[in-house]
Amino acid sequence: MFELLLVLGIFLLSLFKFFKNHTTYWKDRDVVGPEPIPVFGNLFSVIGSVQRNPVLQLYEWTKQYGKVYGIQEGWRNTLVVSDVNMLQDVFLKKFQFFHGRKLYPLAPDNETADDVDLFHANGGRWKRLRSLSNPTFTNNNLKNIMPTVIHSTQVMIDYLKEKADSGKFFNIHTYFQELTLDVTSRIALGQKGSKQFNNPNFKKVIGVFKRAPTTVFHIIGYVLPFLGPTLRKIVFGLFDYGIIQNPFKELMDALNEAVKTRKEERSRRDVEELDEFGKQRKDFIDFFLEAESEGQLDNVCVDFKASGMKLIKKLSTTEIGSQCLLFLLAGFDTTANTLAFTIYSLAKYPEFQDRIRTEIDEVIGSDDVSYDHLGKLQLLDYAVKEALRLYPVASFANSRQCMETTIVGNMIIEKGTYIQADVFAVHRDECLWGEDADEYNPDRWEYERNHQAASLSFGIGPRMCVGMRLANMISKIALVNILTNFRIIPSPQIDEEMELVGGSALQPKAVIVRLEAI
Repeated sequence: MFELLLVLGIFLLSLFKFFKNHTTYWKDRDVVGPEPIPVFGNLFSVIGSVQRNPVLQLYEWTKQYGKVYGIQEGWRNTLVVSDVNMLQDVFLKKFQFFHGRKLYPLAPDNETADDVDLFHANGGRWKRLRSLSNPTFTNNNLKNIMPTVIHSTQVMIDYLKEKADSGKFFNIHTYFQELTLDVTSRIALGQKGSKQFNNPNFKKVIGVFKRAPTTVFHIIGYVLPFLGPTLRKIVFGLFDYGIIQNPFKELMDALNEAVKTRKEERSRRDVEELDEFGKQRKDFIDFFLEAESEGQLDNVCVDFKASGMKLIKKLSTTEIGSQCLLFLLAGFDTTANTLAFTIYSLAKYPEFQDRIRTEIDEVIGSDDVSYDHLGKLQLLDYAVKEALRLYPVASFANSRQCMETTIVGNMIIEKGTYIQADVFAVHRDECLWGEDADEYNPDRWEYERNHQAASLSFGIGPRMCVGMRLANMISKIALVNILTNFRIIPSPQIDEEMELVGGSALQPKAVIVRLEAI
């Protein structure tokens, strides 16, 4: 018995020493950064929680250690960068070395899993999915779904009129969440009609974003990444047997069923079904069913290693479901937060409200808003961009994995190292944005930025957000309708610093305003 305990003790001591030696990775390379603890590194400071956003932790470290520093997320070595020249190299000039993303440890396997979506895919698989997804966001397709966006927005306006009539302050962020889920459910999930404040999927979607990656399985995955695939099987096995409830899986099952139903309808040639606007129904499921990969992408000159992967030009049912779920979740959260931050900013700086209303009146007048109108609302565009500059809603999406050892700047970046852009720091850098970088001023966007990587709200390079134009369309339609119907009155606490929460995404704890009908 004593010998067994001795062997176990020696093993655990050796394992601890092994991990302790790993914590000196950045120090051995003369890279500064916060002191990691053995085994876990800086993990518990950066995976965050819904009550404390890790974006702010990175920003504090950047102010302390500078524009380039190293952290450790369990076994992962991550270089946090706010130097725009290095970021331009990583995201653009040396994309062939950094085409992978920094994913959570239980993400599906890029080579073998059926349910890999565009965000999680790497290499040849990403290239294929991107080429299949790009046509979904053409101007013509966006125009096709614009009536749905307008209808959902009008439903929200009707609810907001009730709040305006009450004369009370309220949290408008909730209404934006209802709106964006309504829109994305109708265009990605196949939902018919508006279901705001009566959507059975609302709690499920909110549940996905409340599930911060701090479970014991995720932590083990960060510390022992080679166990990731096994842990994923265990976790999903628990989901299948109902031992653990998972809103993500419930949504995925619903989407797969919606795709199967749509395929059956199309096989019966039942494709002439009209939507509530008297037009042939067209949503993301239809777009993806009709999509066909050309096997190439404009402006992406990378010879990815396909690892023997056969190029399939059509999407499978599971792949379509995965892409639709990605756009459902990403579109819901980021767009709702974008609207919340923009309304907060316009409430705090009401002079921009008045100027935007004047612009809307000059461009649209008494006409119904059209897709072409949106492109002419320049100040409104600046207002949204400025809100996203101060409050970048998807900072952690601006990350990459080094796929082959290379040099960036004067640093050797080894294969497997992760790069995380500190977008919050870049967007508040006085060298890029002036001495008033912490202030909301949409007029600053009248002038060209002096660096391509100065604005990272939707990312840059080949892996920038594919849904950017859709997000902008939804945001602008909502803002046009709000600003032409209401005057936004800030709460008495508007000058207090906004409390930022969220796990992987940046969101306000609440945006308290009062509306006055115009």
